[in-house]
Amino acid sequence: MKAKRVAVCAVAVALLIAVQFTLSMVPGVELVTVLLLCFCYAFGIYMGMITATCFSLLRCIIFGFYPNVLILYLVYYNVFALIFGILGKHRASPWLCIFIMICVSALSAYFAATGLPISILYQKKVTILLWVLFALSTAILILYCILLIIDRSKSGRETASVTMIAVVCTICFTLLDDVISPLFYGYGKDAAWAYFLASLYVMIPQALCTLLSVFILFIPLKKVFMPVSEKLNPLSSSKTLTNLTDGGERGED
Repeated sequence: MKAKRVAVCAVAVALLIAVQFTLSMVPGVELVTVLLLCFCYAFGIYMGMITATCFSLLRCIIFGFYPNVLILYLVYYNVFALIFGILGKHRASPWLCIFIMICVSALSAYFAATGLPISILYQKKVTILLWVLFALSTAILILYCILLIIDRSKSGRETASVTMIAVVCTICFTLLDDVISPLFYGYGKDAAWAYFLASLYVMIPQALCTLLSVFILFIPLKKVFMPVSEKLNPLSSSKTLTNLTDGGERGED
């Protein structure tokens, strides 16, 4: 069973690298987010974080070794795998998603108001980034609540939940890069500010791409990944749990 899990993670890493390489020529368009999201959602935190780490490291073979990018990928995608692994375990509970987005908004506002213990060269920029994150996450939270009211179906709510969280994560990816790269290269105040302004032109199409790709592809990819996940983890499937409850316990491992 462990060998099968390793094989599944290896295939997922290869798929992520292939998709990123194929679409690397198209600015603002990427499908890594939706693929890794659905994988973590179906296979859980453990396999998701292994896949995220291997992807972050092995992609350097094709795209080159840039320490700031490697740090960004290792931090972001492991947190990403953790979030969607938890959401998958709870089947994207609307209350859990609302809680996550409230936490993002509240923490952003808190640290923007109180400040962070960092160099004075970056304090203003980081404060602005935090207020931007607060505004965007709050707007997305309001939109998400509206979608929950409009569509009361289980699949609709599940799709809306993962889509909204994915968009917030995509925004956080760009904002995290706006902190890591200037710090790593030692940019001055003006250079760091210029880097931030330039990143906004990338963040907007990426967020839109995430919104559309997750909304359209989440259900089809979930139908592909879930049966494989249930075969690897038979005791975690709802069918097996129902059988155990009814007294139909099987001696499977």
